[in-house]
Amino acid sequence: MVIGNRLGLELASVDVLPDHEGGNGHTVFNTPKWFRPSAIRAGGPIGERDRNLIEAVVKTFLAGSVAEARVSGFHNWAAAGFDLDAVAREWLGLLVPADQLEGRLEALNAEAEALVAAPENWAAIERLAQALLARQRLTGEQARRYS
Repeated sequence: MVIGNRLGLELASVDVLPDHEGGNGHTVFNTPKWFRPSAIRAGGPIGERDRNLIEAVVKTFLAGSVAEARVSGFHNWAAAGFDLDAVAREWLGLLVPADQLEGRLEALNAEAEALVAAPENWAAIERLAQALLARQRLTGEQARRYS
């Protein structure tokens, strides 16, 4: 959430509630009205604004796994499966062909790691985590107060 906010995404809500599908937390962003993934999938042009949004979404979801690994001391790729498969790969698939997906994913993960490691970002992530532990769910407006 903190990284998404820093990258210009509009946060709708964040929680640390189980969803009975294996998820234990959710970050929801509002997709801008101008963004049309169906047009991109149909072979339409990808402008800089589209590219920036897609990469921001991917980095944001990767940053969640990076932050969890920083706290736990290891990457739990099994638990990050939804973020990696349904979010990062799906969104990134709008930008690059399948044979370039892993390389681009690795590059964006390195960027996410650098963003999470930045002291001001890490401090905001810790503040938000404490607020979520206390309240379990925050609206976008409430969450932005911590970042």
